[in-house]
Amino acid sequence: MTLLLPAHYRAKALFTALAGLAGFMVASAEGLINLYRIILPGRTMPDGAYPYPSNFWQINSMLESGSVCLIALGVLGLFLAREPDEFYYKIRLESMQYAVFVQFFVMLASFCYFYFTPGYEMINTFQGILGLGFSSFLVTYVLRYYYVIFFQADQH
Repeated sequence: MTLLLPAHYRAKALFTALAGLAGFMVASAEGLINLYRIILPGRTMPDGAYPYPSNFWQINSMLESGSVCLIALGVLGLFLAREPDEFYYKIRLESMQYAVFVQFFVMLASFCYFYFTPGYEMINTFQGILGLGFSSFLVTYVLRYYYVIFFQADQH
């Protein structure tokens, strides 16, 4: 296992993945325009509306792409960090298996919801289904891993 990162990279990787998720949520919900309101409040119109800058959608797509890269780097750093002993390797493996099953269930449930609910076009919801599935994998893995380590360690 010489390709693993030192253990202190785990916290940095978790922060990177969470920052990427936050940026992805902002870019996906078109919340970037609210950041423009904070940075340049003088451009707000009298009725409270804010005009989109001419390059708004390019900046928003760059934020989204950069956020996806941060998520990928964070997940890789989280998974490739060393563990202190074999107990943690076993918990890591079980947490990954559990997270894969949860991800599959979440993506299947999301697909079924959007497929059977009238008014949704599958081509418009595919990115949302993938984003929800991948983020459920990360959240499930982290929650189960740390839950088992901190709350069930004495039972193993």
